[in-house]
Amino acid sequence: MEVIRNNEIIDAAALRNAVVTIGNFDGCHLGHQEIFRRTRSHAARIGGVSVVYTFHPHPASVLRGVTPQLIFTLEEKIAAIDALGMDYLVIAPFTREFAETPPDAFVDGIIMKRLGAKGVVVGHDFCFGKKAQGDITFLKRMGKKMGFFVESVNPVTIEGRVISSTCIRKMILSGDVMGAARLMIHPYRIHGPVVHGMARGRELGFPTANVSSDKALIPAYGVYAVYIIMAGRRYEGVVNIGNNPTFGDVGTSIEAFLFDFEGDLYEQDLAVEFVEHIRGEIKFADKRYLIDQINEDCRQAKVILGRKDIREGLRHS
Repeated sequence: MEVIRNNEIIDAAALRNAVVTIGNFDGCHLGHQEIFRRTRSHAARIGGVSVVYTFHPHPASVLRGVTPQLIFTLEEKIAAIDALGMDYLVIAPFTREFAETPPDAFVDGIIMKRLGAKGVVVGHDFCFGKKAQGDITFLKRMGKKMGFFVESVNPVTIEGRVISSTCIRKMILSGDVMGAARLMIHPYRIHGPVVHGMARGRELGFPTANVSSDKALIPAYGVYAVYIIMAGRRYEGVVNIGNNPTFGDVGTSIEAFLFDFEGDLYEQDLAVEFVEHIRGEIKFADKRYLIDQINEDCRQAKVILGRKDIREGLRHS
């Protein structure tokens, strides 16, 4: 997949007969995957290429000045879209000026002149342009006028629930990381360096790595069975998220314990892949009870990570 950033020049010949899909695609969930599938199918039908047009940074950070709780970093999104078989990814810089683009100017300047689209595939709730004034009806009308087709893809549902990035964020925030993983291309991940903590884990016999997360979206407090990727190697382990009520700490920490690992983890970069929630956060009367519970958490995590469905991977790509 070729990635085009920051309004780089696009080779019009390379994008001949482009079929384009437009959106944020946070999480690349099953709904997004169906949109990508339809885009690829149309491109193959007309002998063209499949193109994803997305934005960075997220509009909320520009227009509202907030840090959005995104499922994917930009790097994760690029890797996922590549894995899903798209030919081109165009990452447009989102600015306040860009947000003021009227819908007709977006169609003329971006869809037609910049991308040369022969077709556009979008989700059922797609809207675009200044104050989201453009909708699918408008887009289809412009397509008839300017010579490109438009397909609106129906939402993907499971048990009557529409799959969306919003519902997946809620699942992660509630601790349902297993449920979220079944809707995504891979389980939810955070990345970050190992920083110095209180060093209590070593005293308890479970030396932990205090991970500084790269994301604002943090799963609910509690203990999780996880995979931990470090220096290209994958370890099984557990992660505790919380404020350590047994010791009266303040602030949230993310502490990872890697099975079958010995060595110094400080300043190492880790990726933590959340597999299943084991239990919520508990305040123990004595650290002896805490040690017993950690042993039980590790036992449960090993059982979970040894299951066939986990071994084979929770993937839908």
